[in-house]
Amino acid sequence: MRIAFFQSDQVETVVDLFHEMSGHYNEGRASDRASIKENLLDNVLGPLSGVRLLVALEAERAVGLASIAILYPAVREMGHLHLKEIYVVASHRSHGIGTMLLRHVAEYALANNCIRVDWTTDYSNEKARALYAKLGAKPVEEKVYFRLTGEDLERLASLPRGAQDVG
Repeated sequence: MRIAFFQSDQVETVVDLFHEMSGHYNEGRASDRASIKENLLDNVLGPLSGVRLLVALEAERAVGLASIAILYPAVREMGHLHLKEIYVVASHRSHGIGTMLLRHVAEYALANNCIRVDWTTDYSNEKARALYAKLGAKPVEEKVYFRLTGEDLERLASLPRGAQDVG
């Protein structure tokens, strides 16, 4: 098993992994490979994204990944590494790949002056929560995770400039 940052010659194997991930998160209705590849190249790895992909490779096949970005500002003029996604293909789960990816993420965070690593998981993902707890990660009780989608996102974006209060 080799874990390293994404290289351009890994596009097709990473697209394969993203295709499986798309099916996993969309209840078996994966996006088509062409759309996934376009999104990977134009958005995930695009010039404005700030995202880096750590890829777990077995015989040059991508079997896991971590999508990370360092955000500023954080406490004491340090960075905050945000782990947007960690995913291991179904055939390779429970083999320590997630732990290896997280160790690399932690090493990268420390090497880049980050004070913390934050991420989310679905409450229903008991295996992931158990792994994270075993590694020393703790749920953040004092923070609340917010999300805007659909009509609420559109409504906020369409408020007149200078609007002070929506309530």
